[in-house]
Amino acid sequence: MTVASARDVGVTHASGFRAAAALARPTALAAVVVVYAATLHAVYTGLISGPFAYAGYTVVPQPWQDQVLATLVAVVVALLLPARITRASDIVLWMLFGVCVAPAILMPGYTGYLTSIEAMRFALLLATAFAAAAVAVGWGGDRVGSEDLQQAPAVDGGGTALDTVRIGSRVVDRNALAWVLCAVYSAATYGVMAVTTGFSLHFVALDDVYDVRAAYADDLSAGGPLGYLLSGQAYVVNVYVLIRAFARRTWPLVVLALLGQFVIYTTTGFKTVLFSIPAMIAIAVVLRRRRPRSGAPLLLGPVLLMLVSAGVDLLQGSITWTSLFSRRFIVTPGLLTSVYADYFSDHPVALWAKSFTRLWVTSPYDVTPTKTIGQYLLPGSQVNANANLFADGYANLGTVGLFVIAAVLAVWLRCLDRWSRGVPASVVGVLVVMSAVTLSNTSILTAMLSHGLLVGTVLVAVMPRRGWRWFDRDAGEGPPA
Repeated sequence: MTVASARDVGVTHASGFRAAAALARPTALAAVVVVYAATLHAVYTGLISGPFAYAGYTVVPQPWQDQVLATLVAVVVALLLPARITRASDIVLWMLFGVCVAPAILMPGYTGYLTSIEAMRFALLLATAFAAAAVAVGWGGDRVGSEDLQQAPAVDGGGTALDTVRIGSRVVDRNALAWVLCAVYSAATYGVMAVTTGFSLHFVALDDVYDVRAAYADDLSAGGPLGYLLSGQAYVVNVYVLIRAFARRTWPLVVLALLGQFVIYTTTGFKTVLFSIPAMIAIAVVLRRRRPRSGAPLLLGPVLLMLVSAGVDLLQGSITWTSLFSRRFIVTPGLLTSVYADYFSDHPVALWAKSFTRLWVTSPYDVTPTKTIGQYLLPGSQVNANANLFADGYANLGTVGLFVIAAVLAVWLRCLDRWSRGVPASVVGVLVVMSAVTLSNTSILTAMLSHGLLVGTVLVAVMPRRGWRWFDRDAGEGPPA
């Protein structure tokens, strides 16, 4: 009798521990989302809306019940995202949630462009579309980790089958192919830059980048391929050279990649090029471990960004860093999403008639949706009010457009997962993160063609699977760089 009772007590305690462990993750994640929502609201209402009210950064009181409901919707979406980072799509989904989807869910209720009911309706639609994309990406998908490299079959000449790719009847070494693609792309980019804008090697202070950017825009006004090549070079090709050379300890190539980024920054004035390096280092460090990492740290990143920027500005009595980081990367996508929802709920949708359907669809507008919204916010201006991929979908096809874009996103992420099999998730994450982040302020088609997303996807498909030891301690050393 006593033994049976002790066993029952042990089983009860074990069940209690398992129940507590099962509740720990959703509870912690919900807490992170609540902190995110509170920080976003405080930064927007306390630091941003006042100085930038002239540009449409308005604020209205929001009932606490609406705030709680919007936060609850964001929590539910977060709980539907991958619990552990094991694939490239996991990283992209968490990054999009942190810089794009969460602000678009949380902010419409207090920006003043939508009524309380309209804001909640749109938040629920957006949350449903994004959650559906996340579920579709993981549905029936196998989670192949880098440890599977150790079991890959050998091929003639050594290495593993994953180190080669078949092109027609030829078997090509992935390492060599990736370097050839990078070399050709770099030659094209810097060659066109040399004849279009020239090179600048003088460091540009952050306060002076707008003059440099204006000069760069003037140089591109005549057209040409540089606008399509440059982001792919800065966000993908130079990044690949940097991380591959670092993983293989090829220090001259590390210096060459950093020099390439420096030239692009000083020539164009694009601050994202300068800040992309510490951002990628932070992601690599966060994701570098043996066991799969939770996605929560990727959501804490925007929180820390907002808090640190606000703290520095409060100490300096300025708004510089909050404007540079919080306003540009997090607040503006959320704000503009509510503006798009407001405008295109009462006006005709654009049907992508200024984009890929222009040959057979007539646009109801004289300008693109981004300029239409720019004129709506600031009458008489020529501002391009770029919003995120879901706002673009809503502008072009209404509610249906949200789910069309979600489907396109899911298809791309499934392709990314399939084509990156065998590559450590942290490597793919570092390689595509900057291009993926541009989805927070542009359409998915523009991100593909003009911001390096397509280039990154192709490079992921052909890059070597081995030789990433620093980024994944389970990855094989592989052949020389």
